Amino acid sequence: MTARCVLIIPDAGPINSLWVAGEMPLLAKLGMPVVLIDQVYAELTSDPENYLKDREVKAFVEAHPKVFTIEETNVGKMAAALRAQGTFKTGQSLGEAAIADFFQHGLEKYVRDDQAALLLFEDADFRSVKVIRRPRNVHLSSTVSWLRGLQDLGIVASADDIIRAMTHPADPTKRPRRFTDLPDGTDESAEIGSSWRP
Repeated sequence: MTARCVLIIPDAGPINSLWVAGEMPLLAKLGMPVVLIDQVYAELTSDPENYLKDREVKAFVEAHPKVFTIEETNVGKMAAALRAQGTFKTGQSLGEAAIADFFQHGLEKYVRDDQAALLLFEDADFRSVKVIRRPRNVHLSSTVSWLRGLQDLGIVASADDIIRAMTHPADPTKRPRRFTDLPDGTDESAEIGSSWRP
């Protein structure tokens, strides 16, 4: 059976926020495929030996191969080759370049007449997303708005509790997340009116 909607998480923000709150399992509960971009995933998990976040995100994604797809981009393949040669240098904004590559060459394959896509971003990233040419049945949502939608669907008991766990983590080793679109989040429906909600 094909899922009605595919969840595409182009940047690291929502994954970082879910990890801070201990809510990565939400991604496996949704019953929809989740797409991550190769270079962004590589940056999220680049040092599992030294960073708990990298280790836990990598382990979670690898433990759910039926849920997650790591979408290859030309940028990600180039960066992987540089890492293999030992010549890769961090701080080159390759994650952003891979996102642009995905929007240009990869997004359309996840969108069909019978399947909408939900692009999930942190709030601050919406400004740059609005300039992309997006297919008519692609929905945009910020992390905050997405959590509110999950609460409305009964998938989570309290979006506020999860958001608070993101912004005020109980674990002092986790860095608090910041959102500029509280309390409701930012949400843009698909042009044809399709919804990511069942």
